[in-house]
Amino acid sequence: MNKVIQQWNEKYDGDDLVFGSTPNGFLTTQAPHLKKGGHILCVGDGEGRNGVWLAAQGFKVHSVDGAINGVTKASAQAEQRGVADRFTGECADLTQWDWPVDQYDGVACLHLYFMPDERTALHHKMISSLKEGGLFILEVFHPDNVGRNCGGPKLRELCYSADMLQADFQDIAEILLLEETERTVAPSSFHNGGVGMVTRLVARKKGVDE
Repeated sequence: MNKVIQQWNEKYDGDDLVFGSTPNGFLTTQAPHLKKGGHILCVGDGEGRNGVWLAAQGFKVHSVDGAINGVTKASAQAEQRGVADRFTGECADLTQWDWPVDQYDGVACLHLYFMPDERTALHHKMISSLKEGGLFILEVFHPDNVGRNCGGPKLRELCYSADMLQADFQDIAEILLLEETERTVAPSSFHNGGVGMVTRLVARKKGVDE
């Protein structure tokens, strides 16, 4: 287990949900555009607040996170909310994972961060895991969020600008939405809360002839 995953595993050690059970707000606005009842991959899903919510909306969800304590709590949430039949939790280091290809109708990537030398390749794997026409939904903190003390990475190199995401996705997907904006960050066990700066992207996997 690498050091970052170990740190998250320790954060998730305990009975409380450290980020609560409310799903990411951007995800809730974009989920209606996903294929109804489709198969959705939630990467870096932690304790499952996004994946379990998607399962409750009728989607079939594959939730993957490196921290076993997070995956265990996500699966427990799915049981408690009666959606375990539509929710599969898996513990895996996404930098080492054997990524599926052409399997999902959607990928949800909410506040999952990679070092610059890993980011582009892993974003490409996420797009590759989609079926033709599948939808990719992402929200992350912008580099200018660092110093606001509201939550998120403390290193600028771990945050993504619109230009960085444009470069990552422009050749492999149709970018439907790309924006940098401020939003309210709710307080949690690891977030002070306040007004944060985020970057958002929605993209569609291109067909072979596009």
